[in-house]
Amino acid sequence: MGMIKPSSKKEVCENDKEETKKDRLIQDGQLQSAASSALASAAVKAKHLAAVEERKIKSLVALLVETQMKKLEIKLRHFEELETIMDREREALDHQRQQLIQERQQFHLEQLRAAEFRARASAQQQLTKDSPSTPSSPQPPPAQTTSGGGVGTSASGLSSVFSQQQTPNLPSQPAATVALASEAPK
Repeated sequence: MGMIKPSSKKEVCENDKEETKKDRLIQDGQLQSAASSALASAAVKAKHLAAVEERKIKSLVALLVETQMKKLEIKLRHFEELETIMDREREALDHQRQQLIQERQQFHLEQLRAAEFRARASAQQQLTKDSPSTPSSPQPPPAQTTSGGGVGTSASGLSSVFSQQQTPNLPSQPAATVALASEAPK
C-alpha cells in the first residue's frame, strides 16, 4: 500500500463531507416527508374521529330531547287525568249540593206543614172551647180510640169540622191534607 498524497487526502475528506451532507439532506428530506405524511394522516384521522364524536353527540342530544319530550307528554297526560278526576269530583259535589238543598227545602216544607197543622188544631180547639155549646150547633164526632190506645179524631170527622167552621185568619187546606196531617203522631 502506498501512501496517499496530502492533497488527495483533502479531496477525499471533502468528498466524504459532501456525500455526508447530501446524505443528510436526503435523510432530512425523507424525514420531513415522513413527518408531514404522518401529520397529515393524523390530521385526517383526528378529523374523522371528531366527526364521529360530533355525530355521537348529536344523536345523544336528539335522544335526550326525545326523552324529555316523552317525560313532558307523560306529565301532561297525568295532569289531564287529574283534571278529569277533579271535574268528576266537582260534578259530584255539585250534585250532592243540589240534593242537600232539595232535602233542606223538603225538611222546611214538612216543618211548615206540621206547624200549620198544629196551628189549625190549636185554633180549632180554641174555637170549640170559646163557642158555647148550643143544641142547634153541630157537635164534633165522639172521640175514637186509636190502635195505640190513645184518643184521636177520625179523618172524616176532622174534615167535616173544618169544612163547617173555617178560621178567618188561617188559610184553608184541602180535606185530604188535613186527613193526612191528622194521622201524623203528635
